[in-house]
Amino acid sequence: MTRFKLMMKSFFLSLFVLVCGVSFSGFVAWKSATWIQTSEDERFITATKQTTLLIRNKLNENVQLLHSAVAFLTASDYVSREEWHFFTQEHTLETSFIGQEGLAYAPRIKINEHSQHEQRMQAEGLEQYQIHPKTSNADAYPIVFIEPFNDRNKRALGFDLFSEKTRQHAIEEAILKGDVAISSKIELVQRTDSEERAGFVLFHPIYARDMLFKTSEKYNKAPIGIVSLAMNAQKLFTNVLGARYITLDFEIYDGDTLLETQKLYDSNPSMKIARLERNSLIDIYGKHWTLHFKANKALDLGISQYIPWIELLIGITFSFILAGWIYALQQTQKKAYAIAAEKTKLLAKSESEIRSIFQTMQEGILVLNDAGMILECNLAAQEMLQLSKSEIIRNFSSDSKWKAVHEDGSVFELEERLFYKALHTGEPQNNIIMGIKRGDDTYVWVKANAQPIYSDDFEKINSVLITFSDITAYRKSKYELEKYLQIIDMHVIISSTDLHGIITEVSKAFCEISGYTKEELIGKSHNIVRHPDIPSSIYKEMWDTLEKGISWSGEIKNRCKDGSDYWIETIIEPRYNEEYKMVGYTAIRHDITDKKRVEELSITDRLTGLYNRLKLDELFASYLSIAKRHQTPFSIILLDIDKFKSVNDTYGHQVGDSLLQELAKLLKTNVRFEDAVGRWGGEEFLILLPNSDLESARLLAEKLRSLMETQNFAYVGRRTSSFGVASYHLHDDEKSMTARADAALYLAKENGRNRVEIETYMCTLPAF
Repeated sequence: MTRFKLMMKSFFLSLFVLVCGVSFSGFVAWKSATWIQTSEDERFITATKQTTLLIRNKLNENVQLLHSAVAFLTASDYVSREEWHFFTQEHTLETSFIGQEGLAYAPRIKINEHSQHEQRMQAEGLEQYQIHPKTSNADAYPIVFIEPFNDRNKRALGFDLFSEKTRQHAIEEAILKGDVAISSKIELVQRTDSEERAGFVLFHPIYARDMLFKTSEKYNKAPIGIVSLAMNAQKLFTNVLGARYITLDFEIYDGDTLLETQKLYDSNPSMKIARLERNSLIDIYGKHWTLHFKANKALDLGISQYIPWIELLIGITFSFILAGWIYALQQTQKKAYAIAAEKTKLLAKSESEIRSIFQTMQEGILVLNDAGMILECNLAAQEMLQLSKSEIIRNFSSDSKWKAVHEDGSVFELEERLFYKALHTGEPQNNIIMGIKRGDDTYVWVKANAQPIYSDDFEKINSVLITFSDITAYRKSKYELEKYLQIIDMHVIISSTDLHGIITEVSKAFCEISGYTKEELIGKSHNIVRHPDIPSSIYKEMWDTLEKGISWSGEIKNRCKDGSDYWIETIIEPRYNEEYKMVGYTAIRHDITDKKRVEELSITDRLTGLYNRLKLDELFASYLSIAKRHQTPFSIILLDIDKFKSVNDTYGHQVGDSLLQELAKLLKTNVRFEDAVGRWGGEEFLILLPNSDLESARLLAEKLRSLMETQNFAYVGRRTSSFGVASYHLHDDEKSMTARADAALYLAKENGRNRVEIETYMCTLPAF
C-alpha cells in the first residue's frame, strides 16, 4: 500500500508540472502575439513621423534653392538670361532637385507697360513672346526667365502668374509675408499629359535693394518681381523614402480634408483598403496639407510571425519532457540517498584538506557568525594582528579592540564595517582599505574583502568570510611616490600626447606657464600653444624624428593663453605600452624665457628691433661658411635711405628715428624666415640671404625698393632708398662681399638714387 501511494504521489506531481507548463506556454504565446501587434502599431506610427520629416526636408531643400535665386537676383542690378542659366547649372537643377518643373523669374509689369515689355523681350530674340492670357489686372507677372530652358518650359514664357486665381492668391500671400508661400493644388502649364500635371508652386517676392532693410515699407509696396519654383508632386514625392526601410504608402491632400479633387500624390493608388491607417495634418510655410498613411504591414516579420505558435509548441514539448524527467527523478531518489552517504565520507576528507590550505594561506582569514562572533582564524591573521588564536576566537567584531580607521583617520562606524554591510546587504564587499589596531597598539593597513556565506537553503546568511592582505609597506611607498609625483607636477613642465599630437595629460607647471587649465588643454592639439614665429620646417623635422622612435630636443617659442610668449628647452621621448608598441609622446620642458630675453637684448638693435652689427657679423660668418662648405648660393643686400640727413635736419631726430623704425618693419615683413635683416649703421641696413643667388637677391631688392617708394611714412610722406646687391664667389670673405655691395650702393646713389645696382665682380685668383 505504501509503495502504491509513493507511485501515485510521483504521478500526480508529474501531472501537475505538465498542466502548469502547458498553461504557462499558452500564456507566453498570447503575450508574444500581443507584443507583435503592439510593436507593429508603434512601428507604423514611427514610420509616419519619419515620412513626414522626409517630406518636410524635401520641401526645405527646394525652398533653400528659392532663397538662393532671390539672393542672386537681388544682389545684381541686372541679370541676363545667360547668368540665370549659369546660376541654375551651378546648382545642378535637373539632377539635384528632382520634381522641379522650372525655376522662373517674373517681373511686375503694369498694365500700361505690356506692349513695351513684349517688344523688349522680342528684341532679345524671343520673337513669339507675348503676355498670356490677357487680363484686366493692374499688374501682371509674366515669366521671362525659366530653367531648365527646354521645349516644355518654353511654353511657359510670357505666362502671367497673376492671371490664374490659385497662383494669384499664393503670390498675394507671399507679398504680404515677404517670404515663401505655397500655392494650392494646380495644373502645371508646362505639362500636357493630365496624369502628371498635378503640382504646386513656391513663390517668393523680390524687392528693390533700397527697400531690403525698410521692413515697415517693404511689405506695403509691391515687389519688383516674383521668383517661382513649379513642383511636380508625382516626381517630387515618388522617391521621398529612397532606399530606407520604411514600408508604408501615403497620400498627400491639399487642405484639411481628404477630397479626391485635392489629392496631390498617391504612392500606391491600387491600395484602396489598408489594415493600418493614420492621418496627419502638417503646416508648411503657412500651407496646410493632410497626409494619409496606409499599409498592410509595418514590420517585415518573416518567420517571426509564427513565434507565438512556435513558443506554444516548444512549451508543451518541454512540459512533457519536464514531467517525465520529474517522474524519473523521483524513481532515482532512493539511489541518491545511498550515494549521498558515500559522498559524506569523501566530504570529511576534503574538509581536512581545505583546513590545511586555510591555515597555510598568505592572506589573513576570519570567519564570523551572523552575530558577529569570530569563529575561526588562520595563522596569517594571527601574525598580522599580532594576537594569538585564543585572543581572537570567541570575540566579537564590534569589540573596541578591533578598532578600524579610514585612510583619513576617521573611525569606521558600525554600518560601514565589512561584516555589517555583507550581512545586511547580502553582497560581497571588495578591496576595502582600512587600518586595524594590533596587539601592540600600532596599526596594520590591509586591503580587505567580505563574502557572505548562505545557509544550504539560501534563506539566510549564516556567516561572513573576511580575507585581508597586509599593504602597510605598499601604502607607505605609494604615499612617498605620490609626494614625489606632486613635486614633479608642481615644478616640472610635462605633457603627454597621443600619436596625433592630441594632449592626454599635462602637469600643473605646464598649466602655470601656458595660462591654460587642464580642462582647456586635455583633448586639444598641441598647436594650442604653438607660436607663429616658429616655422613649420622645425615642427616637420621634429615629427619626422619622433615617428622614427628617436627622441628630439631643441628650443621652442610658445604662446600663452593671454598672447604673451615664453621660451622652453624641450626633450620629447616616444612612449610605449606593455607590448612595446608606440602609443604617444612625453615631453619635458625647461623655462628659458629669461635666458632668451637676455640673448635677444644682446643681439638686437634697440631702436629698430632688428639684429645689431654684432649679430650680423656672427650670422654673416655662419652663412658664408655654409656656402663655402656646401657650395650653395649666398647673397647680401646693402641699402640706405636717400637724403636721410635732410630728414633729421628738417624734422628732427625723433622723426628720423620713426622713419628708421617704419623701414625696419617693412623689411622684416617682406623677407623669408631664414633671411637675416639688421641695422648695419646709421641709416644703412644689411640683409643676409642664404640659398639665394644674385638674381633672386636683385628681385627682392627691387620689390623692397618699390614698396618703400609707395609707402606713405609718418611725418615725412614718400621716401626712397638705394640698394647694392652682391653674391658669394669662391675665396670671398665678409669684407670682400660687403665691399662689392657697398660699391654697388654707391653706384646707385651716383646714378640718381632710388635704384638697385648689382656688384661688379672681377675674379682674382689668390697667390700661392
